[in-house]
Amino acid sequence: MRETDVARCSFFGAVGFGIGWAVLGILGGGFPMAGGVGTVLGSAIFSGDLPSLLLYTPVLSLCGACGGAVLGLTFKDSRRVAILAVLGAVGFFLGSFIVVFLFFSLTFVQAGYGILEALSAAAMGLVVGALLGLSLRSFRGTGVLALMGLVGFGIGGLIAAALQGFPLQPSESFPSLQTAAFGAVEGIIGGASLGAALGYLESHKLASEQRPRVR
Repeated sequence: MRETDVARCSFFGAVGFGIGWAVLGILGGGFPMAGGVGTVLGSAIFSGDLPSLLLYTPVLSLCGACGGAVLGLTFKDSRRVAILAVLGAVGFFLGSFIVVFLFFSLTFVQAGYGILEALSAAAMGLVVGALLGLSLRSFRGTGVLALMGLVGFGIGGLIAAALQGFPLQPSESFPSLQTAAFGAVEGIIGGASLGAALGYLESHKLASEQRPRVR
């Protein structure tokens, strides 16, 4: 991969996760993780509503699958698209339960939605990044993507919360298009970070494979 390919990978990551997080933004009133995941899944878990939990979990995981699949389009390989889509869905599935744990733990200490969103987004980015990194079959690659996911989505969560003024509770005055935009901002920043990291690691992997070996 050339530098332009790294930028392309970053772009596709931004698009894929931006779309998924825009949907979550609508569900969560502008807060993709705290509202779209924490509230929805948390309510189903703690109310013992198993049918809703079995419905919401795979449906929400499609947002992670969307991000992984679109990111995989960069490589023009249907196998990579499928692998990254599955890893993105599994990463989102696992990350969802961490988000629920953070949501109720921090709600207990009366943390505002802005802080909840930033920490939850960072946690989700960490897990999704680590799962996507498994496609590289490298501990280093997995670690780098996990770190970039944590940083990228964490920053995205902070910005999404800052755009709304770090409220204690989500505002019901924002129209759906605006809440989608807040969610998309978080997904775009996080997805671009993951895409750039994946593109960079792939370029170095390709360069090392093409380098002539000295016997």
